Amino acid sequence: MAPNNGVEIECMTHTAIMNENSPLTLVIMAAGLGSRFGGDKQLAALGLSGETMLELSALSAYKAGFTKLVLVIRPELENRLDSLLRERINPLVSPEFQVCYCYQELDDLPAGALSHLDHFDHRQKPWGTAHALWCARHKVKGLMAVINADDYYGDSAFELLAKGLLARPQEWMMVAYPLHLTLSEHGGVNRGVCRVDQGMLQEVVEWVDIRQQGQEVAGLCNGEPGNLNGSTPVSMTCWGFSAAIFAVLEDALEQFIVEHGHEQRTECYLPMVIQHHLDSAKLNRQTENEQATGLIRVETAQEPWFGVTYPQDVAWVKTKLDELEDNKNGVVA
Repeated sequence: MAPNNGVEIECMTHTAIMNENSPLTLVIMAAGLGSRFGGDKQLAALGLSGETMLELSALSAYKAGFTKLVLVIRPELENRLDSLLRERINPLVSPEFQVCYCYQELDDLPAGALSHLDHFDHRQKPWGTAHALWCARHKVKGLMAVINADDYYGDSAFELLAKGLLARPQEWMMVAYPLHLTLSEHGGVNRGVCRVDQGMLQEVVEWVDIRQQGQEVAGLCNGEPGNLNGSTPVSMTCWGFSAAIFAVLEDALEQFIVEHGHEQRTECYLPMVIQHHLDSAKLNRQTENEQATGLIRVETAQEPWFGVTYPQDVAWVKTKLDELEDNKNGVVA
């Protein structure tokens, strides 16, 4: 998005949505290897003017009142990303909008986890998305949103995150998407299907190979076929946390390394950590008669979500982004 292409960034005034005690940070997990894509998805030019997905997310977050961007990356990506953001993001945001980087490195683990490992020669990749967020702990002070680098979430997701985090800073939250807005035209998809009760997340269950079959949406859960309602909320890695998440991640990573630290590929995924946290908090409330700990509020976005997994997804995502822009501008096909 070149600075001279007429793009205007309309922002909520920071006096309306922000104050000195409630900065909002967007953490983008961007260290993936893109093995199925065949390259660095973080740098794929997908927007109308060649924007990457993470650029679109950064601008959406800025419009919603976020004041800091933390990119969790591999070290070799920093120069290219920094050059890209300096050229295309900096001219569109205020000088107060901070951009910083941290590396997802194998040995960046809690002390209790490191004591179980003598070396890292057996690992071919980092320890998963829970580890990616853990690596950002020194760069985040306070409230944060956490997303993937290669997904498109839409402006409304960041507006929901900003509003929810500032209104209830002690509560975590997730922005879910109606299942029908996340399906692919190229085949089945895997989704974390959410069970929500009175606006609170109760459970996330993994379904695989979900696809539209005539009038039905069908998939597999624990190997068994079943149908889903298209309006069912699903998790697309769009979270809101307080800094308390880092203590939860520390415990989870220590336990993960004890159980799986000597395996080559096993990863510690953020949804798994959240589900364990939900289960533990529920048990504590039952045992101690507590009422308001471990709650995760769910808001549902009403914009399509787009993700890039395979090279053939690129043309499809570009088309969808074009259609969204046309809809915003009132263009009739």
